[in-house]
Amino acid sequence: MDSAPNGRQIEISIMEMAASKLRAQLPEDGEVAWSRNFDEALKFNQKIWDVFSADWMSPDNQLPRDLRQNLLSISVFVKKKTFSVMALPDRQGLKLLIQLNENIIDGLKAGLNADPAPSNGNQLGAEVPLT
Repeated sequence: MDSAPNGRQIEISIMEMAASKLRAQLPEDGEVAWSRNFDEALKFNQKIWDVFSADWMSPDNQLPRDLRQNLLSISVFVKKKTFSVMALPDRQGLKLLIQLNENIIDGLKAGLNADPAPSNGNQLGAEVPLT
């Protein structure tokens, strides 16, 4: 049991999976095109963000209020951008969604090295640079 991943490691893995699914839909050159896989990758990513958002809205979440509000604002942006990219596949929009996931992943990984993970609630409390 000692080798079981903690909550933060699980979140990293899930976000990496979502980013990977999106990245697989990004051709090396040219525009993105709608396909069943494209749609499924976007929907998977949105579900991930919906789950995290529900946790950030929970009164039991132990993250600082300001951080939760910022993360919820990002999640609203992700939802809007996802619907936009679903309706009109767009290379830059898809790249932006991938970058947001990668920034969250980087913040989570930095948090693994900075402090022990809290025992309750989602771990997306690391500082997340959005550059």
